[in-house]
Amino acid sequence: MHLSLSYSLTVIIIGVLALMASAYFSHRQWKAMNRRLPILLLEVLRFVIIILIFFTLLRPEIVTKIRQKTEPEIAILHDQSASMETVDIVKENISEPESRKTCLQKLLDSKFQAPLEKKFKVSVQGFSPVPDPSKPSEGADVIEGTDIDEALNKSMSSAKNLRAVILMTDGSWNKGASPVGAAVKLHSRQALIYSVVFGGKTYLPDIEMKNIKAPSYCLMNEKISIPFQVENHMSHDVKTKVKLSSGIGMESEKEITLPAESTYSDSIIWQPLKEGKFNLTIEVPEEKEEINKTNNSKSFEIAARKESLKVLIVESLPRWEYRYLRNAISRDPGMELSTLLFLPDIGMGGGKNYIDKFPAKNELSKYDVIFLGDVGIAEGQLSKENAENIMGLVKLQGSGLVFLPGIKGKEMSLVDSPLGDLLPVELDRSKPAGLASPVESKLVLTSTGKDHFLTMLADNPSQNSYLWRELPGFYWNTAVLSAKAGSNILAVHSGLKSGGGRMPLLVIKEYGSGNVLFMGTDSAWRWRKGVEDKYHYRFWGQVVRWMAHKRHLAHDEGIRLFYTPENPKASQTVFLNATLHDRTGMPIEDAEIIVNVKDKAGKSVQRLKMFPDKGGWGSYKGEFVPEKSGSYTLNTECEKQSISMKTDITVTRESREKTGEPANWNILKEVSQITDGELITPDEIGKLITKIMALPKYVDIEKRYLLWCQWWWGLIILVLISSYWTGRKLTGLI
Repeated sequence: MHLSLSYSLTVIIIGVLALMASAYFSHRQWKAMNRRLPILLLEVLRFVIIILIFFTLLRPEIVTKIRQKTEPEIAILHDQSASMETVDIVKENISEPESRKTCLQKLLDSKFQAPLEKKFKVSVQGFSPVPDPSKPSEGADVIEGTDIDEALNKSMSSAKNLRAVILMTDGSWNKGASPVGAAVKLHSRQALIYSVVFGGKTYLPDIEMKNIKAPSYCLMNEKISIPFQVENHMSHDVKTKVKLSSGIGMESEKEITLPAESTYSDSIIWQPLKEGKFNLTIEVPEEKEEINKTNNSKSFEIAARKESLKVLIVESLPRWEYRYLRNAISRDPGMELSTLLFLPDIGMGGGKNYIDKFPAKNELSKYDVIFLGDVGIAEGQLSKENAENIMGLVKLQGSGLVFLPGIKGKEMSLVDSPLGDLLPVELDRSKPAGLASPVESKLVLTSTGKDHFLTMLADNPSQNSYLWRELPGFYWNTAVLSAKAGSNILAVHSGLKSGGGRMPLLVIKEYGSGNVLFMGTDSAWRWRKGVEDKYHYRFWGQVVRWMAHKRHLAHDEGIRLFYTPENPKASQTVFLNATLHDRTGMPIEDAEIIVNVKDKAGKSVQRLKMFPDKGGWGSYKGEFVPEKSGSYTLNTECEKQSISMKTDITVTRESREKTGEPANWNILKEVSQITDGELITPDEIGKLITKIMALPKYVDIEKRYLLWCQWWWGLIILVLISSYWTGRKLTGLI
């Protein structure tokens, strides 16, 4: 047992000077008071107090060494997580690379720890195993991951005389606290960490299919673009084919070139020719140099439905854009068109698919998308009530709204109407007629617009940007000051600038449950030049389908249900929106809607009540959190109106474990250095055993009693100070 002090030269110098100064002034005080004994005792007491304070600043600790008498132990911790399935172990004596798991298991089977068992008690423990879905305690609600900190702490708690830890892992720590904290604790117990790293520092040659962003459903006979990502870990470009296949054969394929050492994003076209659910697979062929040939494909499920999307076009002038837009929608077999044309000085336009007045509230609710052309709030056009109904339809029932202004500038009257908040841009009111130019201008895609579904007219983002540059341009556009906060700019003017950069002309925005699009030019019809309907029809078709997508997630007679996100993950909140209407289409606002959430086995996991939205329109909201991954059925019922509907959703689980990634050498090197251990590879295990055998069986464990921070120590100093102060009063010094 001995006393330990923590100090620096500066503290010692200051302390000594303070003591010398205190002794000097105490002597002067005693002499000035005629060398009286009470004064001498007070000055001695003050000097003792200063000594104790100085001693406290040195942080005194009483150190006791205790010799370990329990049997010394060695803990062998081996990683059982999914990342150990990565195939990247290359050896000279094997023809094919093997997985980290296989290499580790071979090492364990070799009983490499046998020499250690002669001197130490050896325990072999696995950590972070992959959850077994067949076991109720390890179902889909268990979050997998590699928790090195937990493994190290468990080894400490189970061993009284732990001499060393052999940590066999790839270091892919992705769960729990940092293992550095556990390493510090082990160092204080004089236990060493020897890390055996499995896996390389860099990627091995490989082609990996990473992400596929497919919708949960699409329309029958509709061509949809399915985005995907492929990672090329080769040192050279790879020219290959990506293939989309179903259970009955090849559906689509396209040639792509994967840049070296990078991620490639693209999309592939698929067109379902019949209704039903399809299990699709996107894959790239294996390359000769590939090490891991099991990650070249990904599968997903998508439902094809036969739906009819209802579109309303409202216009005041039969301009070219209106005519070609009307033709495009009326000729689409998946759409039903209604047209309202306010002809100046003549009356209402008439003919096939024309209506003679703006729909009432109950009739308006059936429309999935509304186009507002060069119209505004005025006599003989839209009323304020019409604008309020459009706003409610978009906000509460999830419909889409497209602003397509024209040279008359009628849209300026919408700015101060209920539709003003829906506009995704700030209009320049000083230029209601817009901006005309004798020189052709073009729409230039932004980084967001290059690969957005709405603007994707080619098969991949690079071709898409080129295609938009080659499309015929325009000679007139709306005067826009800027895009509003929360909007996404897809395309800008090729020449004109506004407040924060180039003038935004193609802008989208979410509003409530629906989406809004602003198209600041009326010359999309000119895209037909030389190619007829190819790009013009595709663009507006994509706009309508994108805006109507949410409203058709789930619907039945009298009820419509949509949910966000469309592809939820476990433990993620799912927001539900339901709209209820009677047979005439009039919204029902006083209903009680109950949603019974059942799992795949039919067991009810949650029963929730949806509450009416403040805005009315028969809109109701609710939410639930799926704790596990798997299939769920939402039974939505309204007993009063005898309305019910079933909706199936699939919940996935975000996997923390990534196969194919390099090992994390840095964290293993750090924890080893903290404990004065070492980082080695599996081939060096023999040398490691020799080093551990040289460790002493027993070490002295230091126990420190922190004298300076004990409550009673502070109390002693406080009592002495109080005594000194009292003595000064008694002697008449105060």
